[in-house]
Amino acid sequence: MKSYSYICRAALLVVAVVMAHATRAEQPTITGRFSKESIEVGDYVDYIIDIEKDRATEIGIPDFDGNPTPEDVKREREAKRSISTFESYDEDIFELVEDYPLDTVAVDGRHLHLRKRYTLAVMETGEIPLRPSILYFEKNRDVPDTLYAADTLRLKVKSYAELDTTLFLKADPTSEQGFGVDKELAAEKLRDEGIHTQKDMPFIFAEIRDYAIYGAIALIVVALIAWLLVWYIRRIVSRRATVVKPGPKIPPHVVAIKALVELKNRKLWQNGKYKQYYTALTDILRTYVSRRWGIGAMEMTTDEIIAALKDVQLSLDSRSSLVAIMRTADMVKFAKAEPVAEENEDNYTKAYYFVENTKPVEENRIEGKPEITIDTNIEE
Repeated sequence: MKSYSYICRAALLVVAVVMAHATRAEQPTITGRFSKESIEVGDYVDYIIDIEKDRATEIGIPDFDGNPTPEDVKREREAKRSISTFESYDEDIFELVEDYPLDTVAVDGRHLHLRKRYTLAVMETGEIPLRPSILYFEKNRDVPDTLYAADTLRLKVKSYAELDTTLFLKADPTSEQGFGVDKELAAEKLRDEGIHTQKDMPFIFAEIRDYAIYGAIALIVVALIAWLLVWYIRRIVSRRATVVKPGPKIPPHVVAIKALVELKNRKLWQNGKYKQYYTALTDILRTYVSRRWGIGAMEMTTDEIIAALKDVQLSLDSRSSLVAIMRTADMVKFAKAEPVAEENEDNYTKAYYFVENTKPVEENRIEGKPEITIDTNIEE
């Protein structure tokens, strides 16, 4: 009986150790939402991130970098227009209004349910995408990783209806306020906009005579254009079709190198914009990896990209350079790190030569062309 009791205790101990290990290794899960589906530009909206994690897992919460000045917003828009190759850059389209403390919603043993809430003002119109993400550190591990939510949030931002009522005001000495409504100007504005109000009056053909004449002319013009269009289409169809070959597709390394040169000219980190610099740099590399090897790098974490490239033939220098750039970018975006100038330049150089040294072999078969290394100077 005593030996049976010892066996039961040993089995329970093994089960407890296994469960504790499984819990410690559990990766956090996050979901995000906006308090409203659509707002007007300039309005406030709450952005909420729900985090399910183990007690042993440390996390880093995103930072919205405060409120940009109008000059900063103008410079960002001009910089975006100057780069035609890439469209996905981390812009300050949100202004931080209130940053609430991280709140513990529920506790279940080692399992925590946390909630982070921001109040944001949205300063752009259209459909704004935002994919919730955090930085997390597994227990007994010094290197962080970026964790993204499964779905991308989309906030619809409407523009203001532009209506200047001061157009209809005029000075009125007889009024105590000193001004009144110019009824003639208002009526003229309504007529110009094609609105005609007729109250308690019989139908008079003369009132629509001019519109009828203009309508008839418009119908004749439309009919003539339609006839010419049909005639032209029949003439084209009757001829021998000419096969138009599509232009050559731009290789991914050409696109990436062009984007890197344009990024360098923006001088982001030189002006203290480390987060935008490293977001743009990693977006260029993620896009290049996606097109070069058919890997969905834009939606992967740093560790997932490294794992996906495991079976790809890369030199040790190229693989190490990519890992170093991605790790540094994670620390800048989520831990507010500010690398020194030498490290920023070194990461740019690593990105440049990563693209050059991993482009298709056919592009490298140029007789007499020296091998590119980290010591090779980049031509301006």
